[in-house]
Amino acid sequence: MKRKVIIATVTAAVLIGGGTATAFGVAGGDDGDGDGDKAGTASQTHLRPAEHDDDHADGQDRDDDGRDHDDDGKDDGDRAEDTGAGALSHDRAARAVLKAVPGTVTELELDTERDRLVWEADVLGKDAKWHEVKIDAVKGGVVTNRVDDHKDDDRATVRAAKIDAAGIGDKAAARTGGTVTSVSLEADRDDHDKGRWEAETVDKKGQEHELVLDGTSGKVLHHETEQDDD
Repeated sequence: MKRKVIIATVTAAVLIGGGTATAFGVAGGDDGDGDGDKAGTASQTHLRPAEHDDDHADGQDRDDDGRDHDDDGKDDGDRAEDTGAGALSHDRAARAVLKAVPGTVTELELDTERDRLVWEADVLGKDAKWHEVKIDAVKGGVVTNRVDDHKDDDRATVRAAKIDAAGIGDKAAARTGGTVTSVSLEADRDDHDKGRWEAETVDKKGQEHELVLDGTSGKVLHHETEQDDD
């Protein structure tokens, strides 16, 4: 009498330290040739540990907003905005702006918009209209180019200035040994027809510099230094 073939399958799922373990076994019996039992067993165990580590493979932490952050809590965009790291220089940015809108750049500032580092510029175009232009601060392409109808009309200040944004940035960088993060043409408090430039730079030690320069001669009228909080 042939012995019955018995197949037993046992599946167990056990939660072990946040992982899943699965055991699978098969027992074989008589193959019908009368040689007796030929038993074979097979077992496989697979452990899949749960992953709860919040750190990422790239070594950077991300907060709930999904942006990369370094140990000091600043995301990469903010750091580049503060230091100019990885960005086009102010003079290259100014040239890119004027290529898009010929005229006079009255403000140039490094900023972060939707996780993209950009140079924001105000331009009094040769068409006698105010333009807002944004340049990708890494690749140099135009992000925004639109007419700004709400810009204050300070054309007299623009005409009085003898040094452009790129030139005043060069003077500020030479004075501080740093990277320019913004320049802006403002009307003089005492003489609104006379312009003066305000500039901000960051040097290699992380010190932030704020300068006021004469719009005609480029002479430094005021220089204040502030240590970066980092």
